[in-house]
Parts: sequence; C-alpha cells; structure tokens
Amino acid sequence: MIRINKLIAINKTFFIILLTILSLMSIAGCGMADGGKVTAREVLKQNSDADILMYKGRIYSNMTEVEWFEQKKEEYIKYNLIGEIDKQSTNSIGFNDMTATKLPVGTKVHSSREVDNDKELGILIVEFEGEYLYYMQLLEG
Repeated sequence: MIRINKLIAINKTFFIILLTILSLMSIAGCGMADGGKVTAREVLKQNSDADILMYKGRIYSNMTEVEWFEQKKEEYIKYNLIGEIDKQSTNSIGFNDMTATKLPVGTKVHSSREVDNDKELGILIVEFEGEYLYYMQLLEG
C-alpha cells in the first residue's frame, strides 16, 4: 500500500512539473512565433479599414494625419526608392512584401531620412496623388 501511494505521489509530481513546463512554453511563445513582429492579420483583425503596407516582413501604417505625427513629418525626407506596390489586398493571407491595403499597384515607396542625417529611419514615404504619405513601422507591444 505504501508503495502504491509513493507511486501516485511521484506521478502527481511529474504531472505538475510537466503541466508547469508546458504552460511556461505556451506563455513564452505567445506573439513570438513571428519573431515579435506585428502581422497584417493582427492589424486587420483590429481594424479592417487599416491603411498598411508590408516591407521586408514588417508592417507599416499610414501616420500622415495622426495628430502627434503631423508636426514631426517635416523632419523626414525621401531617401532611396525601395520599390513599388505590387499587390493591393485586405486579406491577411498572402499579405507579402510590397502588398498594401489602400495604395494602388505601381505606387513608388521610398525609405526616409532626417533632414540633417543620412541614416535611414523606420518610416517609409510614398508619393500618392501629389501628396507625401508617411508610413511608420509598427512595433510589438
């Protein structure tokens, strides 16, 4: 009888340890399967009308008319042409580099830099219908 109780206690301990490890792995893995990057799926799930584009696996959102950014946009200028939008889609499946939700196919996308600095920033500049649009990289958290 003592041996059976000991075996049951060992099995309970093993089960608790296993459950704890699996729980920690699950918690640690949340949001990290994609390397901590914001995905088109996440953005479109929150706002199906979002104005986003993808470049180098990162999602950029139109910040042109966001109040706090309007004052800062004067600090950024077009730098290098990095490509053109090659697909327009609001479906997160198959949302790849140079896919946009609002910008039409063929729209030119440029990297940016600050007026007095040659360092490229996490902001893309698009010229669309005679205006500059500013897209900022979305970060997890």
